[in-house]
Amino acid sequence: MPKSAKEFPQNHEHTRKLPQRIAEVLEDYKTYMRLELGRSKNTVDSYVSDIVLFCEFAAGKIESFADVDEDLISEWLAYLSRADKATSQSRKLSALKSLARYLMEEEIWDKNLFEYFARPKIRRATPDVLDAGEIDDVISAPQSDTPEGLRDRAMIELMYSSGLRVSELCSLSYADIDVQEKVLRVRGKGGKTRLVPVGDMALDAIEKYRAVRGELCKKKAVGEFFITRRGGKISRKTFWYNLKKYASLAGVEKNVKPHMLRHSFATHLLRNGVNLMMIREMLGHSDLSTTQIYTNLANDDILREYSKLKTRNR
Repeated sequence: MPKSAKEFPQNHEHTRKLPQRIAEVLEDYKTYMRLELGRSKNTVDSYVSDIVLFCEFAAGKIESFADVDEDLISEWLAYLSRADKATSQSRKLSALKSLARYLMEEEIWDKNLFEYFARPKIRRATPDVLDAGEIDDVISAPQSDTPEGLRDRAMIELMYSSGLRVSELCSLSYADIDVQEKVLRVRGKGGKTRLVPVGDMALDAIEKYRAVRGELCKKKAVGEFFITRRGGKISRKTFWYNLKKYASLAGVEKNVKPHMLRHSFATHLLRNGVNLMMIREMLGHSDLSTTQIYTNLANDDILREYSKLKTRNR
């Protein structure tokens, strides 16, 4: 007889008791949620807790997520329908659908086992963005007279001006940057490659960093363009830490995360009249509905301006 939902553990210490392959995937998934998707710690904790509940329910039946099948999912959802309120069921299903997308991208699953299980439609929250002044302040924060400062300025400028994911930014190689054609060759989710335009200011920052890249590491470095003093690839966590440091130095009070630069890129393009389909291509979204979240931000601008107009005409 399965435990009630309340009896399952609610903290991540319990992931240590899960099968090793499952625990390792969950650790990678948490990093993906924080750095790639920009989710808050509370959101990540909530999702992982719900996924752990599912793993506890499936104890003895699976050693890895590759062992999950539709029958097991149906058993889990049937159990939830008896044990949980509708809102709780929806939250747990959302967590598992999020995990399913990650497992697909990592090629652990070759099909989405959750695509036929419906959940209540909820309006997605509009992403946080930086305005043009805040972007300029953050980009200007790194020192311009040190190799690290020029590297970090180029990374921030490039991520904003081309709307890259942080993993895409950190994985760029010399060969991926075509200065003459002003484009990047970006390898995105699922191994898909796309060409992304690069602005003149980003190209200028790239060239300034390129000139001092050899000073960062005297020995042979990795093939990635952005490197550390030891010659290794800049990690997503390092970039995240550096970005938060520069946002603080710039006096930006928002909780700045790497994905916020990507959100800002898309939002600013939309506000300047760029076609939504073109933005979708530049961001590497497979589904237009993902890109359409930015239209909510544009609509919010309209409503704010209309509200001001009404106030003046009272």
